[in-house]
Amino acid sequence: MADLGFPTGPEGLGPQWFTDALRSTSTIGDDVQVTAVDTEPIGVGIGVLALLWRVRLDYEPPGSGPPSVVLKLPHTGAESRHIADSFRFYEREVRFYEEAADRSPLRTPTRFASAYDEGSGDFVLLMEDLGGRRVYDQVQGCPPEAAARSLQALGAHHAAWWGSADLDRPWVMRVADPPNPQALVPALRQSWPIIEHRFASVLRGPVFDAARRMPDAAVALMERLSEPPLTLLHGDHRLDNLFFSDAEGTEAVAVVDWQITGSGRGPYDVAYFLSQSLLPAQRKEVEHDLVTAYHRALVDGGVEGYPFSDCWEDYRRATLFVLVYPLNAGSVDLVNDRAVALFTAMLERAVAAIVDLDALELMPP
Repeated sequence: MADLGFPTGPEGLGPQWFTDALRSTSTIGDDVQVTAVDTEPIGVGIGVLALLWRVRLDYEPPGSGPPSVVLKLPHTGAESRHIADSFRFYEREVRFYEEAADRSPLRTPTRFASAYDEGSGDFVLLMEDLGGRRVYDQVQGCPPEAAARSLQALGAHHAAWWGSADLDRPWVMRVADPPNPQALVPALRQSWPIIEHRFASVLRGPVFDAARRMPDAAVALMERLSEPPLTLLHGDHRLDNLFFSDAEGTEAVAVVDWQITGSGRGPYDVAYFLSQSLLPAQRKEVEHDLVTAYHRALVDGGVEGYPFSDCWEDYRRATLFVLVYPLNAGSVDLVNDRAVALFTAMLERAVAAIVDLDALELMPP
């Protein structure tokens, strides 16, 4: 296997590097050569814990490989890198693509090359470019029909991994497993002064007190969401990470950004998606039907012994817990106007969902 090294950016990565990378997974044959490379950054201000580039490639013979690929590398900012290393985000994502992506019915980018260094935490990931698919802006909100397609695909994925022995892998941590609580709780405490200063008006009524108490309540919620039955979670199932097509079945929705993958109760992903990617009025109107359809997808996928009543309560509890995502935004994520708008929307929607679902009654004492 080719030694790709661990570059910090695309500078200096010429045609031979991409030739070796693509040959490492037999994406191109030994008789094919990359002859020209053109890169542009993508996801600036969105993928704040890693850096992304779209790379356009020419070949000899012409047309012998993917015309463009996505290169993902560690963030060069010290604070973002510290967070990624603390939560083992880079390890999780690389191992997902290497060991689990092919096992899931959920559409994910094809892995063209990858490497991870356990000593330094450095990584390199070269993937399929999904840029030709339809995307929606999370700030504007997810159309209900797209949400339905997403949860159908997510249900198939969760069913395929439901209670699986393949979840017993070193990189598949439960929601409550180290280093998650040990990293999350201090991060919440550090972010709270920023949230209180900039977003206190969003945290209306009793949700303000719940948000302030979240560092003390988070571990108990995490433990509950880590009890069997378990499946493989995406962990960051939100609109900015979904790419849609007009195809049917598992090709309808492709999911990227598996840095937060781990195991837990399936409605964790559902709650994060519905509570923070849909406009509150639309979410309130369709959520019961969508969670019902998600549960039906689990049953159709062979899941037994998990009644809808359990699924709904897990959904409500997870909706309360995933408030930690916007609460943990802090100064790292608020790097530009787009990031501020995104996390403001996520916080406003999370609060509305918690109120609508009476989820505060599930807050640990």
